[in-house]
Amino acid sequence: QPGSTFKPLYYSAAIDTRKYTAASVINDTPVVFYNEDGVPYTPLNFKGEWQGTVLLWKALANSMNVPSVRILDGIGFDAAIGRAASLLGFRDKDQIDRTFPRVYSLGLGVISVSPIQMARAYATFANQGREVTPIAIRSVEDRNGKTILDPEKDLRLEQKRKGSAIQILTPQNAYIMTELLRNTISAGTLGYASDNEQKFTYKDKSGKKFVLPAAGKTGTTQNWADAWTVGFTPYYT
Repeated sequence: QPGSTFKPLYYSAAIDTRKYTAASVINDTPVVFYNEDGVPYTPLNFKGEWQGTVLLWKALANSMNVPSVRILDGIGFDAAIGRAASLLGFRDKDQIDRTFPRVYSLGLGVISVSPIQMARAYATFANQGREVTPIAIRSVEDRNGKTILDPEKDLRLEQKRKGSAIQILTPQNAYIMTELLRNTISAGTLGYASDNEQKFTYKDKSGKKFVLPAAGKTGTTQNWADAWTVGFTPYYT
């Protein structure tokens, strides 16, 4: 389970609806949602505390559950699942239906995906919205140095055939999501680990300091079994 690292996937869909911006005000108050089968679902924040109202960027940076589920409810399951499936590389409808339950706990990442699939999704944000297909082997040669398998070349040809379909997100959406995920490191749940970006501060040859851009998101599985961090650096400057 990816936990809250799943949240940016449907936040991306929320941004595209234009109902939400980074500065949208979201209520962080107790609420009960009702799943399609009538079963109630009451999300809680990590420390059981309530902020009242928060901005969308802060809700994501600090991995606040209640505002996130409100956003999921605001855009609907179709938009959230469609965007998540696209970013994670799911194409088969039956597989999508099995992977993404239409329940509100989906907003907290209660699904089964692999780390490589999450890396693929986040890499799309870093790649200006263009699809990224991870490969482990670039080529295979025989003992004489002759190439007998060339997965990277095959992938490039497949990407070329896709044409404009390789653009999963607009560059604008990818840019906004990258900026939102930067906040996690500068002022959110990765702030302590990164010393509020200070661990990404370096000096060039002339002694001038600069901050290496980095973006990411934390997540915890049910029952605190696993902790995730998914991120990327460097990217645009």
